[in-house]
Amino acid sequence: MAWQNALEIVRAGRLTAPYGAPFEVLHEGDIYRLRRYHGTPDPAVLPIKAPLLLVPPLMVATEIYDIAPDVSAVAALGRMGVDVWVVDFGAPEREEGGMKRTLDDHVRAVSDSIAQIAQLTGKSVHLAGYSQGGMFAYQAAAYRRSKDLASVITFGSPVDLHRSLPRISDQITERIVGGLQRAIDLPLQRIEGLPGFFTSTGFKFLSARKEVAQLVEFVGKLHDRQALEKREAKRLFLGGGGFVAWPGPALRKFVDEIIVANRMSSGGFVIDGQTLTLADIHCPILYMLGDRDTMGRAAAVRGIRDAVPATTEVYEVKLEAGHFGLVVGSTALTITWPTVVDWLRHVSEGAMPPKHAHAVYETDRTEQAEEEDEHEDEDVDDVEDDDFNDVLGELQYDLGLAQEVVGKTAHAIWDRLGDVGQDLTDYLDNLRWQVPRLTKLRRLSDDTRISLGQVLSEQAAAIPDRTFFLWKGRAFTYADSNRRVDAVVRGLIAVGARPGQRVGVMMRSRPSHMSMVAALSRLGAVAVLLSPDTPDAALPRALDAGEVELLVTDPEAAARARASFGGKLCVLGGVGERRALPQGVIDMESIDPGAVPLPPWYRPDPGRARDLAMVFVTSGKTDPPRASRITNRRWAFSALGAAATCTLTTRDTVYCCLPLHHPAGTLVAAGSALVGGARLALASTFDPETFWDEVRRYGVSVVFYAGEMCRRLVDAPHVVGEQNHPVRLFAGSGMRQDVWRRLLDRFGRAGVLEFYASTEASAVLANASGAKVGAVGRPLPGSPELAVAAYDFDADDFARDASGRLVRARIDEPGMLIARLDSSRGIADLAHIAPGRILRDAFASGDTWFVTGDVLRVDSGGDFWFVGRSDEMIRTSGGAVPAQRIEDALYTAGNLALCCVVGIQEGEHEVPAAVVVPSANAPLDLDALRRAAQLLPVHARPRHFVRAESIPLTDGYRPIKSGLRALVTASALTAAAESASPI
Repeated sequence: MAWQNALEIVRAGRLTAPYGAPFEVLHEGDIYRLRRYHGTPDPAVLPIKAPLLLVPPLMVATEIYDIAPDVSAVAALGRMGVDVWVVDFGAPEREEGGMKRTLDDHVRAVSDSIAQIAQLTGKSVHLAGYSQGGMFAYQAAAYRRSKDLASVITFGSPVDLHRSLPRISDQITERIVGGLQRAIDLPLQRIEGLPGFFTSTGFKFLSARKEVAQLVEFVGKLHDRQALEKREAKRLFLGGGGFVAWPGPALRKFVDEIIVANRMSSGGFVIDGQTLTLADIHCPILYMLGDRDTMGRAAAVRGIRDAVPATTEVYEVKLEAGHFGLVVGSTALTITWPTVVDWLRHVSEGAMPPKHAHAVYETDRTEQAEEEDEHEDEDVDDVEDDDFNDVLGELQYDLGLAQEVVGKTAHAIWDRLGDVGQDLTDYLDNLRWQVPRLTKLRRLSDDTRISLGQVLSEQAAAIPDRTFFLWKGRAFTYADSNRRVDAVVRGLIAVGARPGQRVGVMMRSRPSHMSMVAALSRLGAVAVLLSPDTPDAALPRALDAGEVELLVTDPEAAARARASFGGKLCVLGGVGERRALPQGVIDMESIDPGAVPLPPWYRPDPGRARDLAMVFVTSGKTDPPRASRITNRRWAFSALGAAATCTLTTRDTVYCCLPLHHPAGTLVAAGSALVGGARLALASTFDPETFWDEVRRYGVSVVFYAGEMCRRLVDAPHVVGEQNHPVRLFAGSGMRQDVWRRLLDRFGRAGVLEFYASTEASAVLANASGAKVGAVGRPLPGSPELAVAAYDFDADDFARDASGRLVRARIDEPGMLIARLDSSRGIADLAHIAPGRILRDAFASGDTWFVTGDVLRVDSGGDFWFVGRSDEMIRTSGGAVPAQRIEDALYTAGNLALCCVVGIQEGEHEVPAAVVVPSANAPLDLDALRRAAQLLPVHARPRHFVRAESIPLTDGYRPIKSGLRALVTASALTAAAESASPI
């Protein structure tokens, strides 16, 4: 009998006919078939009213849900009255084009299946997935915004993959994963995919002991045909039939986006060019985890708690099982699938929640401590005499042991090295990311070829498929952006633009704005960036200040631009929008770039460091429009410097709330993202609600701010789950100390990096450590030499020694910040735009310095602190007082949405006067303001307080003070006439 059975197995490969529960294929998509199983319900149970769709993981066949009659999930669910559907991805290696499938294809297939079932049944669908199939379920639910979904159910599906390494900090995990990516990146690009036998062989290798035991047992039972037939389906599944290939494109995106960037947790994963976050899931969620599961660890699986909105109904089931035991074996039959049935009745029919499930509340979501796995050193067999789970359990044990060894070793090394380990990892990061950037900065010479257009071209060649732009829920790759810029270049050539020409760009912050500026850079022209909010009365002067020869606007701004500009006017962007354009306006979107030949004179990206790249023109809302000239060197210094100080990598997403016509928007936020190979998310608008929604949607890690922008965030009402966000850093200039501290307290995950940058000169300071709250730090490597010169604020002139030379300010003494100029070209440029701000022979014969107009001080540790603008110093009877010092004191009173201090002339001196805007959440507390004023010297205390409903802000979120003196003067006169209190 043994020989007969053996010969039959050798000849036919099996003893029994292939098993499979009956089903029909009701729909076929490009990469999937939608199965509907015909179960045999137990007459004693009532049918479930809603359908259940099961999603298998990649590399494991659909039959994971139907291996054998005694462990079949679909059969068990059918007996319990469930209408079971399954997404069948098939075997990619055996289908035409199967190895070219992407991750997007699989998520789209799940989404299409949901739509098909909802249409066929007229009911909402319960979506369930095992392991990576559960990750597909989460992504598809987010992709559909929960449309047609009754609930999502997952089994051992990790969300926060960086929590998969036990007892290792997030910081180390990120570096380990990033290092692994660099090691496997080249092989991943070259392989077609992972074949099914790879997983099968690895499975057997890791379970070598059990494989030998199984072989001995199999040979020993060759004579027992009944025993062989009982185990045959399991033997064939584990022997290789249960494993299929993983297509290369899907594998590469999974590694890059899901493992390395961890976007299931942070948000910002991209499907079909659409940016998604699991916060888009609003239907109920049931997730199951195994207490002995080392593939889907509890902390990683529980990441769904933080990823979805706090209002979403979330339940957890914890089972005594390993990874496979969650869906196959005795535990699955007695607990997993009955719990699923109870869950379906709970959601669709209003029954009680399953007895094994407990609801996850806000207190559970915010727990940071991980649970210790108590059974990691135990065998994970669900049932000792279940040979299928014996093999799976052995695999679990071997993986768990290996992971435990790695985890404990790394943890021990980390504990032992302490700060030295931190310094080492920082050093490695600096070696890879920061040193090349700072080296490039130091080596910039006048003739260095560098420009915005050139950097975009280089990134498109190096990382073409990585996402660059994120805007209004859409994603554009570096290659997409570069092609768009090339097309816009041809459009510019068609309308007559030429190198060196001044081209005005008056557009809202949108991809077309960046495309136009990059195209002008590639052409060698000069982009003149104008605010679209420039008043009609000031627009002609703004155009003159920028010496605009050709103007490009949004379609909606074309009419008002035509009224103020008589030259050639073009529009770009707004494809698909209503385009009722004035007569004579050129619609660049109608130009076919393929029909525009490139002229012989065209040389892409000709810009050198010394060349003028762009001109920023102020809006002219209060003062006359003023132009600031930016060379390619200045652009590169801002972009590379910000990328280096913020330690940007390709895993980061930069969020730009600042308009692109503002220097901080284009030079710092957009520039740093571009040179860092990071993703750039453009805010659709700025308010706290939109801010946090887009931060999660795009997976934002670095937010660039300016002025009082962040005050709106910390003043906004508290919301549940506001500390669950992916932001690691707020970076920018102008954050006051009270906002800084409140931001750290309220949004504790994020740090603050405060900059100082002079628009005209390449003077950049950065508080990279964030240790000194309020400091602007130290000069960036490559920055010109900076000095704080002693200054007589009463005389409004520099203090000088007996020989007439400048004197450096003492420690903590406020003085004027000046920057040394070495380039004759740079001196000429600055003298052109800022006459009277060039100092020659300042400290020594032959030296030349630029006066920034800003007052700073240097502490004993060598860190710079911003004191205020020289033109905002208040000349009181007791000496000059910075307005910012008074404002900072008043903000300690609390309940102020905004506060501005100006000087009012009284006799020979000025007296401080404060304009305050009360917080919307609380009334103005006059006693608190009086107490705050008492912290100041007598001569610095405000003599007048004026309550205002609002204070206008610049595009950089800084208060506009020009009209406040008149407001205070009028209010003071009214108060005096009515014998009112000065306050």
